[in-house]
Amino acid sequence: MIKNFLTKYGRHFWTISLLLTILSLYQFIKLNGDLYLVLMFGTLTCYFYLKGTGRLKDEDDPFVK
Repeated sequence: MIKNFLTKYGRHFWTISLLLTILSLYQFIKLNGDLYLVLMFGTLTCYFYLKGTGRLKDEDDPFVK
């Protein structure tokens, strides 16, 4: 499912989650936001970056059966 999604929308999809990571980091620092959101979006950014660039193969991916 995620492979088809990344194939359809391109290898630069991770930039959207990077923007959300930066926004949540700003809220955490300036507005006393939630650390959980920073960690969650940071993890998603890394995952989408690795899948989009092909550095995370399907046999190493924990979400592919």
